[in-house]
Amino acid sequence: MSDVNESEVLPLIIGQLIAYGYSAIAQSVADATGASSDMMPSTRLSELIRIAKEKGDEEESEDNYSSKDFDQESTLEEMDVSSTATGFDMEYMQNAQPKSPPDYNQSYFTQHKGPCRTAIFSSDGRFAATGSHDSSLKLLDVSKMKNRTGDVGDKPVIRTLYDHTEQVNDLSFHPNGLVLASCSNDQSIKLFDLSKAGVKRAFRYLQDAQPVNSICFHPSGDFLLAGTKDASIRIYDVKTLQCYTNAGNAESHRGSISQIRYSNSGKIFATSSLDGTVRIWDSVSSQCIKTFDAAHSGTAVSSVRFTNNEKYVLTAGLDSTVRLWDITSGNILMEYKGHDQHSQLLQPSFSYNEDFVLIGDESSTDAVCYDTYTGALLKRISGHNNLVRCIAASPTDNGFLTCSDDYRARYFNTPVEA
Repeated sequence: MSDVNESEVLPLIIGQLIAYGYSAIAQSVADATGASSDMMPSTRLSELIRIAKEKGDEEESEDNYSSKDFDQESTLEEMDVSSTATGFDMEYMQNAQPKSPPDYNQSYFTQHKGPCRTAIFSSDGRFAATGSHDSSLKLLDVSKMKNRTGDVGDKPVIRTLYDHTEQVNDLSFHPNGLVLASCSNDQSIKLFDLSKAGVKRAFRYLQDAQPVNSICFHPSGDFLLAGTKDASIRIYDVKTLQCYTNAGNAESHRGSISQIRYSNSGKIFATSSLDGTVRIWDSVSSQCIKTFDAAHSGTAVSSVRFTNNEKYVLTAGLDSTVRLWDITSGNILMEYKGHDQHSQLLQPSFSYNEDFVLIGDESSTDAVCYDTYTGALLKRISGHNNLVRCIAASPTDNGFLTCSDDYRARYFNTPVEA
């Protein structure tokens, strides 16, 4: 067996110490050894030890292999939701028939002290988070939202986080599931350590000179995209905190960036803007490889997101239309009409299997559900008493969160999943 290099081991020890809550000791180890570490909490070391133990058990007794009680938690390298998830396939669009409306039911809601503006699920679907105009964030246990028991310990809100001074605009879970990033009109991006019980303040922050509208972690966790009130894209190196920007680039937007998102592989990313365009970028060169001009009849574009297979993007704009685009050809594959969006930057979402498109409606307090393949409006989902501003869908089942100006986030699911 080859020796493990010290430079490989020390960062694992430091990350594990931070995950256990010993940040000061971890910093001392880093300073004393000169180890290169991003000082992010990580359970990679304990996972490797667990894997080694299991491997040892297997070698000791092959007879016990079939009855071994394996840990259900996967390491980051083993967990690839996108590779197993079903998704949109254009081949089925031509002869598609409208599906039956999903039987969505509300099973939980949580309330902020101001309008609820944004939400997100972790990549494994175990956790969710919401962000509010009141500057707070809430971390939620999805299993407890799904399975309400009424017991004393039945509290889906794990904790409420406070560190921003203005409204929270967007959220992104680090791929390791232990860090939650948030951005705000207070011109900052905050990183929260979720492994420390009771900690409500960020352990690291990135300061900008503009309100930050949207953020997204790279699937590797090494980089963080940011879109702000100005037209320049920011790419932060999470380890060094160095910021790269395309300011002055002829391919830059001409207005505020409303949303920024990596594809599942991280090879490309997309931006939508108040200038009415949508742009697709190469993640390595940071060069624009595709532009959708006047994507929504020249009105502001509020949202952009990739399909699982990275061939298409879904956009929403102030022309009261959601559109599905083929990235290669630039053609519109489908339009979704039946909701109103003329003044608010609504955030739609695919369902986890991309069979449905969900978005709010300015003319009502409903969420609207469309059939992805036919464009048919299948259902209006009621429950709120003010505008539904954002919808975030679970990556693993039919569950989704709706964020509303009535201060509440509501969790819906289908009876089979709930």
